[in-house]
Amino acid sequence: TISGGTHGNEYTGIWCIKAIEKQREQLTANSEASIAPDNKIINVFREYPSLSINTLLANPKAYMANRRFIDTDMNREFSINKLQRTAESCSEEDDATCDAQTSLPYESIRAKEIESMFGAPKTGSAGGGVDGNSDIVIDLHTTTANMGITLIVTEGDALMSAAAAYALHKCKTEYKYENVHILLLPKTEKNHRTHLPSVGKHDFTIEVGPTPQGVIRHDIVEQTEAALHSVLEFLHLSNIELENKTAGATILDRLRNVFPNGVPCYQSAPAVGAKELHGKIQWPTLEDNPNFPAAMVHKSLQDRDYQPLRTGDPLFVGLDGTIIPYDGSHGDEVLLMFVNEGGYYYSSSGTGIGVAVSSRFDLETGNNIKA
Repeated sequence: TISGGTHGNEYTGIWCIKAIEKQREQLTANSEASIAPDNKIINVFREYPSLSINTLLANPKAYMANRRFIDTDMNREFSINKLQRTAESCSEEDDATCDAQTSLPYESIRAKEIESMFGAPKTGSAGGGVDGNSDIVIDLHTTTANMGITLIVTEGDALMSAAAAYALHKCKTEYKYENVHILLLPKTEKNHRTHLPSVGKHDFTIEVGPTPQGVIRHDIVEQTEAALHSVLEFLHLSNIELENKTAGATILDRLRNVFPNGVPCYQSAPAVGAKELHGKIQWPTLEDNPNFPAAMVHKSLQDRDYQPLRTGDPLFVGLDGTIIPYDGSHGDEVLLMFVNEGGYYYSSSGTGIGVAVSSRFDLETGNNIKA
């Protein structure tokens, strides 16, 4: 399943899933339009026939409103604890989205619906729809930060890690994109993962930027589709190998030759806050508005994602112009990501700047290679 619109104002992913459904229509109709006049345009159903591809518009209300979310960030609503919440238990929690509601936040309700559609793999509740047997959920996102093409997988998922390695290589060598990265999320038990694609047996996230929220940019769509098609191609070729019991060099053999010393990646710092997918350096916020920073990101860091920050370097600038240096809270030297990401101005998404370290992972296991 390919999902878009987990955040309703990230229009690129929505465009991509709507384009996929258009391709399905064209193929079903067997029309001349199904043969794209531009050979760079791929019909995923024709190109990867071994895959059963479905799409999901994750947050339809937020999409219609051109908002990140209606009540709360839906990409934080898929842990077992969140999925098992009731209106009564929600009202007892220290959560502003609960306090202001007479029922669960919309995104909590929608998350329950989606988990049920995928066969309720976390809660075990009754349900199961057309996506109940989905092996893989690929979630499409954009960012206002200069993250390039970032392929996000969870450490220890060998299949998704290999797919990310394949996409990394293809995006760089064939599509000629330079700003391509793999981000390895810390190992977390599936029931405790908060992001939408964790309802699949395997989860994969494609994050592309920079692009404004609520905007469709042709180049960002192309980068997203390049990454997506690379992942789908890997999965299709893997299926063909399994079906034909290929005797020659396998796709993994070829990747081993490309990455003999492990696959370069960035390891996300562990999340500290309950509303974070990864560790962050939080900026202070105003007392009257938890979504408004009391200090802005220093200009020396803007657009410098995956670049180092050292203890003592300028980090934030306060309202009075005071420069606030990095205090070494995550280590003497760290790499920043999602720098000044617009979505992280919301308290329900977890405010601040993401933190990572440079690393490598093993193709066989998907595990981080310890230095």
